[in-house]
Amino acid sequence: MKNKKYLLILGTIVILFVLVEYFRPRPIDWTRTFRNDQKIPFATEAVYDLLPGLFPGQEVTSVRLPFYNLADDGKLPEQTSTYLFISESCEMAEEDVEELLAYVHDGNTAFLSANSFPQLLTDTLHLKIGTNSLIDFNRAYQSEKNEDEDQDAYYNRFRFDSMQVNLTDPRFRVGRKGYVLEKETAENHFVTTDSTLKASVLGVNQHGQYNFLRFRFGKGELFLQSAPEVFSNYYLLKQGEGNYAFKALSYLPAQPILWDEYAEQGREGERSILRFLFTSPSLTWAYYLTLATLLLFVIFEGKRRQRVIPVLEPVTNSSLEFVETVGQLYYNQADHANLAEKKIQHWLTYLRQRFGMKTTELDEEFRETLVLKTGIDRKDVDNLVARIHQVRYFSGNLAENQLVDLSNQIESFYRKVQ
Repeated sequence: MKNKKYLLILGTIVILFVLVEYFRPRPIDWTRTFRNDQKIPFATEAVYDLLPGLFPGQEVTSVRLPFYNLADDGKLPEQTSTYLFISESCEMAEEDVEELLAYVHDGNTAFLSANSFPQLLTDTLHLKIGTNSLIDFNRAYQSEKNEDEDQDAYYNRFRFDSMQVNLTDPRFRVGRKGYVLEKETAENHFVTTDSTLKASVLGVNQHGQYNFLRFRFGKGELFLQSAPEVFSNYYLLKQGEGNYAFKALSYLPAQPILWDEYAEQGREGERSILRFLFTSPSLTWAYYLTLATLLLFVIFEGKRRQRVIPVLEPVTNSSLEFVETVGQLYYNQADHANLAEKKIQHWLTYLRQRFGMKTTELDEEFRETLVLKTGIDRKDVDNLVARIHQVRYFSGNLAENQLVDLSNQIESFYRKVQ
């Protein structure tokens, strides 16, 4: 009854904990997923849902295949189209990049917005990715560090609160300050490795560095933009109607749009439990805690549990002790003749079992057979047989020394045979 009471209390505590966790306000998830099916700040559901209004009459299709597979499987539209890619990082295999450039060369449009781009693509366009520090080192060098302050905390005091981006077209440009971005965004920009930049500069950052370029490539156009955060839900709603995202997308022609979701969600049909777990920090931590708990269980509870197995001593062979005891009994009683006869009978039994000999008569034939089968010298055999006859003759009054001589000769016989 007492145990049930404790279990009831424990169950109530667990239920209350679950309810509190379920109904408590959720902290804002600032993970940069750029997924088109999430409402968190750095997802892209808002811009994806507004694309049909920006390009009336044009089909917007979410694709979840590498670009090479889109072209190889014949899933690209027959008419010209726009490939729209927005992600934290643009990671493409070489065959994807080559197929994408061929796609643009044929008269289509590609719009890539990311913080990094494939090496093959930047090399082809004679570009490199530059990164601005988010710390104002000029102010930091002019200030003094507190005694109880470590280096990281010291530099964090001079971290920029925001970065600015702007568009170069006077119709879209917003004063001198531009579009203000927070949350450590827009630090990347493009650096040309060619003396002549064969591209149109559509956007810059607060330092005048290029972060939005348009390339004429064959019959089509390729747009590169290095601040994908401007297309997120957070900045789309914060900047309102005159936001950077709509103005940047206005450069795209009115044609069907292929929205790349492969970089964020993988291939169509993938429902991996791990992929789902890593979509939420809470689920991710729960997964890691589960693995850690299982590891601790294996370490501390995985040992076999059972009673200590007692050490059992092997059964000892007491035959020799028995023989010694019996022999000692006969010796103490001075019954030399009886003991001598038992040793003789034991020796004869040994000959019958070991060599298959007849032992009824210890005659000449017996001796010759014994020599042939044992290899013992004939003289030793004669001496032993003679000793046996002597012992049997004096059986009524056998001296101790005669018993000892018989025993020594028989033991010598055993050693020679072995």
